Amino acid sequence: MRLKTLLKKIFVASIILGVLAIAAQSFADADPPYQASESGLILGYGAGNISEGKYRTMLVIWHIGFNLKEFSSGAVGGRKNAISFFLEPQINPVTAPSTDVEFGVGIGLKYMHHITDHVSAYLMTSVGPHWITVKTVDQSNGFIFSDMLGVGLSIFLTDSSAIDLGFRIRHLSNAGLHRPNGGIDSCFGTVGYSIFF
Repeated sequence: MRLKTLLKKIFVASIILGVLAIAAQSFADADPPYQASESGLILGYGAGNISEGKYRTMLVIWHIGFNLKEFSSGAVGGRKNAISFFLEPQINPVTAPSTDVEFGVGIGLKYMHHITDHVSAYLMTSVGPHWITVKTVDQSNGFIFSDMLGVGLSIFLTDSSAIDLGFRIRHLSNAGLHRPNGGIDSCFGTVGYSIFF
């Protein structure tokens, strides 16, 4: 059991350090100043399982993106594929098994690939500190980390605005800082609206 806990800690720490290292290197290579390239509101709903029943969460996220690198090859209709660094401050109401709340910030990377003039696909990942109030035998409440992997489509309404449809998988745990630390895994559908600069 101790080996399993140690491996979980190493895995979470590796993800956090990897995302931060890639973002730091990309910022170092980018031409300053670092200006926001995207701002959007993302809403979502999802569920996971804990011992007390379904863990149902609504997402309320502000997505702020900063282009790190654009790729001319594969550009469609003047749009360039891009890797961006993003921040996602969020306050997420929990509706089951009881009324609770999560809040925190996701720090991550997003790759956007333009398929047509009006449709782009993306892949994203983030980690970040969160706070949860849920009481469960599976996971201690309070300070926790959120690890997320997501995919989706951006459907452009104009040259600078898009509707976003996405799917996310998220893991909440505290890297073994407190017991219990069984983690809470959830899947989410998301919808959003973004403005690009």
